[in-house]
Amino acid sequence: MDLDLFFTKDQIIKVKATEKQLVFKEMIGKLQDLGLIENKDRYYAQIVHRESLENTGIGNGFAIPHTRTETVSKFISIFGILNEPVDYQSLDGNPVEYVLLSIFPSELSTKYLYLIGMMARIFSNAEKKNNLDNNRTPAKFYSILHKEAAGYFNSLSDVDNSEYNPEENLQGVPSSDLDLIIRLDRLYNAQKEKGNTELTRKIDDLKKLIDNRSLTYYERMKKKRHNPFSIVEKNSCSGCHMQIPPIHLKEIKERKGIPVCTHCGRFLIIV
Repeated sequence: MDLDLFFTKDQIIKVKATEKQLVFKEMIGKLQDLGLIENKDRYYAQIVHRESLENTGIGNGFAIPHTRTETVSKFISIFGILNEPVDYQSLDGNPVEYVLLSIFPSELSTKYLYLIGMMARIFSNAEKKNNLDNNRTPAKFYSILHKEAAGYFNSLSDVDNSEYNPEENLQGVPSSDLDLIIRLDRLYNAQKEKGNTELTRKIDDLKKLIDNRSLTYYERMKKKRHNPFSIVEKNSCSGCHMQIPPIHLKEIKERKGIPVCTHCGRFLIIV
């Protein structure tokens, strides 16, 4: 998986600001300088408003401020390496050293959740984070993240021949549930590492929003697979490497229900 699907080398910058909101302002200003957005003040206001609803410091010195807006048609993000740690009131109480700021339309929410799942996995690994900490120039940082992105994608592609019944499906379940399930999976993984009671509360609250059929299916697949998600690449499932029928591909792209691979049962994600 190419990191450039999410952000390029030019979109990794050193950030001079030493206060949270000033960090947002500097990074959004850079997006406008790169010609990726117009009216930086509007997006700054949206990011600050979203942050007021829920703190996006997810721990391990990493934060993910973002906004969903229909005023953009593509996925836009920028990665900031902070010159000095910033007090962010993160879940783990540690200051933030790295910020991934994203602006995207609602239809690309799944792509965003894939990116965040990948980045959270990288930054929660002490060895990987230490490597990034020791290579804080944008060029070196990008090189490391590019390699880690490919490694994360390959981890989703591990073949698992566990038995799966293709008769089972999630017909009629709203496609938006997949976005919620990806977020739930990220919270479960964070809880496993930290045992945070605040994460437990968030998990319980999120589960109430998910259709019981898809929640039950996810929990069963989580036990059967190393990772219950796979990427659609070249019209194939990255989990089992089997070709996806054209009619199924059409349904996935039209977001008709939650897509699962008819061969291995993994949730399918298009990025």
